Amino acid sequence: MAACLVLPARLHAQAAGSVSADAVVVTVGMTITTLRDLDFGTVIKGVATPVLPTAAIAGEWQVSGSANAFVIISFTLPTVLTNIQALPGSTLPISFSAASAIWRRATNDPVGGNVFNPATGAVGRLGPPPNPNMYIWLGGIVSPALTAKPGIYQGTVVLSLVYQ
Repeated sequence: MAACLVLPARLHAQAAGSVSADAVVVTVGMTITTLRDLDFGTVIKGVATPVLPTAAIAGEWQVSGSANAFVIISFTLPTVLTNIQALPGSTLPISFSAASAIWRRATNDPVGGNVFNPATGAVGRLGPPPNPNMYIWLGGIVSPALTAKPGIYQGTVVLSLVYQ
C-alpha cells in the first residue's frame, strides 16, 4: 500500500502602504534685549555733546534668532529729548549721523563691526551656530541751547528687526 504525503503549500502575502512626508518650515522667533541705554550724561548748555557708537555709554542691543539669518535693521529715532522735570515744551535736540550705528554678528564688541546710518537702516546677519546672535550699538549727538532749562531729558529710540 502506498502512502501519500501531502505538504501544505507556502503562502506568500504582499501588502503595500504609504504615508505622506510633511514638513513645515518656520522661522525661529527673534529676541531683542536692551543691554544699555544711550546715555549722554551731564551736558553743558551751548555745547554739542556726541556719543560714538563704540563708546561705553552708547546704546546697545543683543538680538538672538535663526542662525545665519539675514535681518533688516531699522530705527525710529527721536529728533528731540523732552525735559521730564521742567515745564512742558522744554526739549533738547538730538541727531544721528551716517556713522552713528554699528552691527556685528556673534561678537559683543563694536570694533570691527559694520557701520551704518540709523536713519536709513541696514541689512545685518545673525551669527552662526552655536552663537546665533547679533549686537547693535547706537550713538548720537545732543545739542543743548544756551537757554536750555536744567533737568533730565529723555526720549525713546525704537529698534525694529525683520527677517529678510
